[in-house]
Amino acid sequence: MQGSFIDRLLDFFMPLFSYWGYALVFGGVFLESFFLTGWVAPGTTVVLLASFYAAHGELNVFMVAATAAVAALLGDLLGFLIGIRVGTEIVERYGQRPRIRKNMERGQRYFRRFGAATVLVGRMLSGVDAFIPLTAGLHAMPLRKYLGYDLGGISIWTTLFVSLGYFFGANWRTIDRVIDALGWGLLVVLAVALTLYALLGRRKKGETTGES
Repeated sequence: MQGSFIDRLLDFFMPLFSYWGYALVFGGVFLESFFLTGWVAPGTTVVLLASFYAAHGELNVFMVAATAAVAALLGDLLGFLIGIRVGTEIVERYGQRPRIRKNMERGQRYFRRFGAATVLVGRMLSGVDAFIPLTAGLHAMPLRKYLGYDLGGISIWTTLFVSLGYFFGANWRTIDRVIDALGWGLLVVLAVALTLYALLGRRKKGETTGES
């Protein structure tokens, strides 16, 4: 149902790309990067379409890439700052509750260990990418570190999808569905890897405690 809604939305906007292409790219990518609208906004598809139009001389491919990158950065940064605000309020209001404090500390440990990889690769994880900036801010990932890896992820994402749209844009629907499937597949792989890591860590800790 969500796919058909997005298809209808894109069919409505496609005739406007020649005149409002950059605005559509900015709006689509920004909304896809923001956690409140990221699950429904077709930002990646809009970039593919805009790059396809650029290949036919309707838009400038470098402007498409720059617009997408700026929109992605602003959407991510807004989510990150909201995460910091929410995290601060949670600590101030509920920081004395053992379960909440434990969960916050666990999240902070995760982002100290895996935050860089999560932010860098997170842009490719369809469906959850918009929640990663919020979560990083919520668990107090340093802003400078976050921005460094977020810019890296945005650069890779922008280059990949602008190139795909520019050279293979006639098949944009197929590309979009394949990338979406790959994104969910990568998410599953990461979830399994992190689960195994946590289980091995607990087992090792248990063995160490037993020896002691």
